[in-house]
Amino acid sequence: MIQQMSRRGFLGAAGLGAVAVGLSACSSAVDQAAAGPGGKKILTIVQGADIAPATFFSQNNPNMSIARVVFNTLTEYDHRSLEPRPGLATSWTADGTAITLRLREDVVFHSGRPFTADDVIFALDNLRKPEIASQLKHVAMAVVKTEKKSDHELTITFAHPVSNVFDLFEIMIIPDRESIQDLLTGKRIIGTGPFKVESYTPGQGLRLARNDRYFKPVKLDGVDIKVINQSQSMVASLRSGQAHLALDLAPLDAAALQGDGSFKVVVSDAFDMVFYLGSNVTVKPLDKKEVRQAVAYAVDRERILKQVLGGIGTVSSLPWAPTSPAHDRARLGTYTYDVAKAKALIKQAGAVGAKVDILYNAGLGTNAKIAEIVQFNLKEVGLNANPVPLQAPDFWARLTGDGLPGLFVNSHGFGHLDPATLVKGAFPFNAEKNSSRFDSPEYRRLAEKIWKEPTPEIISKVNDFLLDQQFVSDLVTGSHTYTISTKVRGLSHTMFDYIDLDDADLA
Repeated sequence: MIQQMSRRGFLGAAGLGAVAVGLSACSSAVDQAAAGPGGKKILTIVQGADIAPATFFSQNNPNMSIARVVFNTLTEYDHRSLEPRPGLATSWTADGTAITLRLREDVVFHSGRPFTADDVIFALDNLRKPEIASQLKHVAMAVVKTEKKSDHELTITFAHPVSNVFDLFEIMIIPDRESIQDLLTGKRIIGTGPFKVESYTPGQGLRLARNDRYFKPVKLDGVDIKVINQSQSMVASLRSGQAHLALDLAPLDAAALQGDGSFKVVVSDAFDMVFYLGSNVTVKPLDKKEVRQAVAYAVDRERILKQVLGGIGTVSSLPWAPTSPAHDRARLGTYTYDVAKAKALIKQAGAVGAKVDILYNAGLGTNAKIAEIVQFNLKEVGLNANPVPLQAPDFWARLTGDGLPGLFVNSHGFGHLDPATLVKGAFPFNAEKNSSRFDSPEYRRLAEKIWKEPTPEIISKVNDFLLDQQFVSDLVTGSHTYTISTKVRGLSHTMFDYIDLDDADLA
């Protein structure tokens, strides 16, 4: 029996009937628009941090500007239905723990080499390497067999049912296997996307040219990506007309531009940027659950939302966006600003006056302001809180390595689609190894259950566990923003916030 494919149902239980999704044919002529200086339409993007080629497979925010511009992925979620739609894969059939993909036959890498099933197999194998960090690595590790049926068809078999295979297919860029080492160093960045890298100057940015062999007509002639560290300088670049698009302006700066008729602030509908306060549970007094719960009650989330995030987002005690099946509106307000409760829990734990460091990435002004509010709140309830700024490379290395020695302010994603992607992969929540160094057999058991059999009962138990243990205290569920000139047309983004310029144009 042929059934409609559901993103939440695929490989959710052994014996699933065969399912097929086809690519609808479409074509359109390239719209004509007024040419810019030099007769070419060059879109200029500014962002606050440089791309990080070594982390192309670990979903680092600065890479979102080129992940879907220089590369492609196998599938992409429809933003309304949240069903997977074709990308490099045109159709697929699923049966039990196996999925067969049919691939586009008109795709070439920027080097001129044809894209084939071998490149998909390489991409999966690459994620399995110990040295490659990816928050979807657990899905790739569940692959037990890849079978190439032809140059444009392959079958992937998993060891057991998994619920989030399409999360992997959408976030996994397909790299050129012949230049993978150069990719990781930034020496050569080769994909199949609508634009190819002409030059990359570390710390300054990239220049991209249109890929004339792309499988769709592309309207822009090129893209310039510039690194500007200060949000206000990014705003100045927009106002002067030197830039057309700014990624993730400081929320207050973005809010200030919302009333300017020359610009539009596009808020990603993924709502997958959650600001949180993590606890290293191996550091006293954070080794006590009561102290972590006290911290959750102590933080004034409403103040953070209003004064730091410009009202973009909603306060929350859970990591899930409204699009997630784990979203539980009734429990979003489990932890509210309650000084009396926080003081009582700290006294109960014998932690009055205990020293707590609050670590944050000094390069992110938003996180620094959140750390200031957290420091004030924790002092209110009897903890000796001290902010500790770290340079970005140090913060990132500790976050993904041995851990940050105290509380830490950061943001996470992966709370908007399949719940398993968060609890099995996201750095703060990964049940196998996480940034909080939280280790629990019960948590690992729940994570496995929600991955293989995401029933409402299991989802509820996961939420109960996260709310009780508080090794991560979620604060505000926000979103990535794209602040654009009104000259920009056709800007899109994936449900993982990769910018999509397939149909973009400049008026």
